[in-house]
Amino acid sequence: MKKPLFLTAIAALLVTAAPVLAKPAQADVLTRMFTWWNGRMASHQPFDRAGFARFFTDDAVLRIDGVAVASGIDALTAHFQKIQSSGAEVEIVLPFARSFTTPDHIYTYHVIRSRRAGVASCLLAAGHADLTGGRIREVSLVRSPIKPQSSPIADACWANT
Repeated sequence: MKKPLFLTAIAALLVTAAPVLAKPAQADVLTRMFTWWNGRMASHQPFDRAGFARFFTDDAVLRIDGVAVASGIDALTAHFQKIQSSGAEVEIVLPFARSFTTPDHIYTYHVIRSRRAGVASCLLAAGHADLTGGRIREVSLVRSPIKPQSSPIADACWANT
C-alpha cells in the first residue's frame, strides 16, 4: 500500500473509531514523554538514559516507516542525542491532532515540525504506541511530508514554523 493511502486509511480509522472505541488520550504516557522530549529539544538539555527509562521499557523499539531505528533504551537515547546534536530544531506538536487510548495502546495522528539548516518542514505522523505496565514498549509511526495549504492541519503547522 502506498504511504499516502495508508495515512488516509489510518486517519479515517482514528477519526471514526475514536469516539466509539476508547477515551481520548490526554495525559497518557506518550503525551507525557513528548512533553518531556519537546522540553529537552527546545532547551538543548542533552537526552539521557534515565529520562527515557521513565517512559519506555528496557527493550522498547522505535519503528519509523516500518523500519526499527532503535531497540532498547540505550539505542533510543543515542538516536535522539544524534538528532539533538545535529542542530535540527524538532517539535512534536501537542496536543496530538487526533488520539485515543485503549488499555495497552495509544493511537495518534500528529504533526512534527522541524527546521534543519534554516529550512522549515512539517511531517504528518500516524501510528501507535504499545504499552506494557504503563510504559511504552514500541512506538510505530508512518510519516509523510505536509505541503503548505494542503489541509487545515498543514495550515496550523506552517503558520508556526
